[in-house]
Amino acid sequence: MFSKIRQQIKDQFTVCPRTGKINGIKIGKRKAFWLWFVVGIASVIWVLVRVVPKPSRADYPCQKVAQPIAAGFIAWLLGLAGSALIIRKARNLFQRKRYVIGAISFAIGAILCFVTLNVTHDVAASVIDVVNTEAFVPTDPANSPVGVAKGIFPGRVVWVYDSEICDAKIKNWWDDTDPEVARRMITQAMYNLTGIADQVKAWDALFKDFNQTRYGQNDVGYQAGDKIAIKVNNIFSRSYKWSGNQLRSTPQMVYALIWHLVNNAGVPEEDITFYDCIFYHGDPVYNYNHAAFPGVRWAEGDATDRKGYEGGPGNNQGTRELVERDPNCVVYYGDPDLVKGSGEVCFPTVVSEAKYLMSYSLPRPHPDLAGVTCCAKNYFGAVWHPTIYDYYHHWQPMFMHEAVAAHDLGDIKMRPMGSYNALVDLMGHQELGGKNILLIGECIHQDYWSAAPFNGKYASSLFVSQDFVAIESVLIDFLRSSDYGLKDGNIDNYLHEAAQADNPPSGTVYDPENDGVPLKSLGVHEHWNNSTDKQYSRNLGTGEGIELIQVIDNPEIPTSAENFSNNFEGTSTLLDNYPNPFNVSTKIRYTVPKPADISISIYNMKGEIVRTLVNQYQPAGEYETHWDGNNYSHIRLVPGIYICRMEINTGFETISQSHKLMLVE
Repeated sequence: MFSKIRQQIKDQFTVCPRTGKINGIKIGKRKAFWLWFVVGIASVIWVLVRVVPKPSRADYPCQKVAQPIAAGFIAWLLGLAGSALIIRKARNLFQRKRYVIGAISFAIGAILCFVTLNVTHDVAASVIDVVNTEAFVPTDPANSPVGVAKGIFPGRVVWVYDSEICDAKIKNWWDDTDPEVARRMITQAMYNLTGIADQVKAWDALFKDFNQTRYGQNDVGYQAGDKIAIKVNNIFSRSYKWSGNQLRSTPQMVYALIWHLVNNAGVPEEDITFYDCIFYHGDPVYNYNHAAFPGVRWAEGDATDRKGYEGGPGNNQGTRELVERDPNCVVYYGDPDLVKGSGEVCFPTVVSEAKYLMSYSLPRPHPDLAGVTCCAKNYFGAVWHPTIYDYYHHWQPMFMHEAVAAHDLGDIKMRPMGSYNALVDLMGHQELGGKNILLIGECIHQDYWSAAPFNGKYASSLFVSQDFVAIESVLIDFLRSSDYGLKDGNIDNYLHEAAQADNPPSGTVYDPENDGVPLKSLGVHEHWNNSTDKQYSRNLGTGEGIELIQVIDNPEIPTSAENFSNNFEGTSTLLDNYPNPFNVSTKIRYTVPKPADISISIYNMKGEIVRTLVNQYQPAGEYETHWDGNNYSHIRLVPGIYICRMEINTGFETISQSHKLMLVE
């Protein structure tokens, strides 16, 4: 009995495994305690206010819920008070040397305390269960992928967690972030996303993969003059001055992204634009980054028609400039009867002029409408409507609310699973979602999470992917496992539609450009196996769905050219030449397993190139070339040993092989 009592008490606290000392109350217990305490008091007050004046109200449904909780709460208070009085009495008996009666009294008090704690635990758990009955539960089984995975490594989502990024000890949270750790997190993200340690090559691989997939351009990386527009979610940045702890982009993480684009991707500052069509780039993020990168553009909306908002932006390049709409860049909705303005709703010029886009989202629950706000809903702040709601100078998304509802909201009713969703039109439009080279979910200062590895601290996480649907799916899984969870509803309906956009469950023809070419799959969707292991079908080796790469508190930055296998190394073969040694000419044979840029050159023993034999893009196959022992000028070289070197440029990295040739007289 007493061992159970001791264990029951210890279960309420965190205990140091080395010393056995109590460190504090467990977060889960603390949450249950305060939830029970608040609900208990509220239930007692509700019963007193409603039932005492009019006893007939006791039969009301709300009272049938409140009365048992109120009774249990009062019994809990009496039990704790009674056990405290009995134990206090036992102590007095011990002081008077009445040990037998004192021991009996202590035992009674301890048993009463034990029973009370057990009852409290059970009732609190019941209350929490009632709350959690409204938690989001996917309709599809775990690890059941649908759609076509995208990316260099298809379906890959990288999650970087670094507990050193912030410690919540500084008054203003936006000052409480380590810029070096932020830069390190993006380095880790790019390394794991592309499989290339060299950051210059990693960014180059990202651009080359996108240009080949999106524009059909082979071996084309970033070119100076190509513009990048980055959509940030400024919904809570409704004035230039920040206060409180509402979710906004972290200045140091924005800085880290710009630093990588400028220094590793080679993008000129003036070709980078951060934009939000409705709200402002707050002073903390703007001032921090404008000082370091004065050429970067900051385009924003002008919400001065709302009382209490500050003055609008300026119009100077490199400062906050006003967004402008492009009337020639419009979106057609899959259900024009539901979404008014199809074919007239347009995007800003910073989007239509850009070759590349990024969605820099602040993932969070959206319990009063869409269920979640991640990379897709971030683009709600990128549409202009001509007539409905002259709100924020027509930069507003309210006309789409009915077409994305995952919950009931007043007169707006929840969209059923397998129904049209306007987010798919935004995700798939060739001038918006179709230009996304990188999708980012910043959860640095997200609310405290109790589960590992967060352990009650900030989320301190960064998510990146090339697959629009995959990163949304992963973020939904993380959000639904957080302390606050996601409200029950058809939250992932838009992902089922997007993953199967070529044949969606709703039967909608998604053609947002109205060019007669319906959308194809926008990515792969599935839910993880559980919130502890966080594994998807590619992690488990059971399907071609999502692969979640977890980088947890790993400060080591890869500095060598170590790369993930890309099916070239070990399979491309530079075969021995024949004859060798040779006098007149030698035949050099080689194989290429996948299309690539091939270069074969001859070097002397000083490392100098004396002749290039092959320098061209070649399909997969077997090839041969010849060398006659002459240099570029067709002059016979002196006899000796030479090196034949083959380089294979895959678009992501360069792999080389070589062997010796002997030229004789």
